[in-house]
Amino acid sequence: MNSTTLLSRAKLTALLVATAAIAQAQTSMPDNAVIAREAAKQAPRSAAAINKAEQQSRKLRQPVPDVSPAAPLPALDPGAIAKRYEQMGAVTEESGLFILVSFSMPRESIERLAAQANKAGATLVLRGMVDDSLKKTAETVADYLKRYPGAQFQIDPTVFKRFAVAQVPAFVISTQAPDAKACGKECDPRNTFASVAGDVTLDYALEYLAKQRDERFADLAERRLKRLRGAP
Repeated sequence: MNSTTLLSRAKLTALLVATAAIAQAQTSMPDNAVIAREAAKQAPRSAAAINKAEQQSRKLRQPVPDVSPAAPLPALDPGAIAKRYEQMGAVTEESGLFILVSFSMPRESIERLAAQANKAGATLVLRGMVDDSLKKTAETVADYLKRYPGAQFQIDPTVFKRFAVAQVPAFVISTQAPDAKACGKECDPRNTFASVAGDVTLDYALEYLAKQRDERFADLAERRLKRLRGAP
């Protein structure tokens, strides 16, 4: 017997008792005062029966598990990405590792670098927008982020100038944020960065940079290489 049946029977019992009492009173043609007194007598009994049934119902009631399907991941909105690009400023040099790319490169090269950049904590830097359109650029970035959601893309043409990059892809290790007016090694007397260019993988580029005579760049590259390969 389930809780609903108990509750229904209690209410039905109370109703039958009241009806029987009224019917019995009607056979002797009672006046209104008699009917009111009889109803008043039955009311507490009915309430008690209903309350008891509700208590039994609560004891029998089992929690219903949440079996609703997990909410799907929100779709990437190119418009929102475009707005984010409008609001962001120049690339920050906190990460110290940059991969300068262009969407004119083969797609498989960008996909490979996007996957590796996420693991190594690198930033993919674009010189400009696709067809000078922020919307097209955002749509292109969104297409890559669908497969590599952890990749970080930034648009900053000044980075190409700061690190004197004329060929993509280029890989740059920076010990500190260079001056905004820097234009390569000749404008970087403190020697704050090392770079290598070529259509190679990130781990290959880091292996090359890890062989630098300058221990600052070698150490930075070695740490990023271990991070890329998941080494402790």
